[in-house]
Amino acid sequence: MPTASTPSITLRGDSVALGPLHPGLLPLIARWENDPLTVELGGASFTPRPRECVDADWQPLIAGERPGWHGFAIYLLPDFRPIGHANIRDVGTEHRTAEFGITIGDAAMRGRGHGTEATRLLLRHAFTTLGVHNIWLDTISANPAAIAAYRRAGFREIARVRSARRFAGDPVDMVLMECLAPEWLAENP
Repeated sequence: MPTASTPSITLRGDSVALGPLHPGLLPLIARWENDPLTVELGGASFTPRPRECVDADWQPLIAGERPGWHGFAIYLLPDFRPIGHANIRDVGTEHRTAEFGITIGDAAMRGRGHGTEATRLLLRHAFTTLGVHNIWLDTISANPAAIAAYRRAGFREIARVRSARRFAGDPVDMVLMECLAPEWLAENP
């Protein structure tokens, strides 16, 4: 049951809800961005970053200063504990495409279906509210759990760029995946 301290919720599922990002989340985001495994599973190279640098990167996004960027905090239900964030970006082009990104920052919450549910919520929002036709993402081949979660959410692999990223110092493939509105909506009425 929502209380005075319950965050604003935009999209609600069975186990997670998505709501607007806010400055109170910055300490958690800084912690997640300073966890080497979390960063590398996301396909980036890890570099420790001071809280001030993380805040400087995220404050314009939270303030809505990047056109076409729709970011959300992911909250675990029923207690509304933040466990990650997700976004659809580069929305609003004449091509009706967008890129998807998600981080389950709370490592204990990975592998429980929360990322898949958050992805489905955001896909429905992008397709039905934002008018996006094609959503794509890239991930690394060293993250089979993410690839499986994206497939369960409705994405399909369309290409691999061989040895395009590094994970734990070793070259790994970058996996490109996409999801088309008519196909997804037909399977998820």
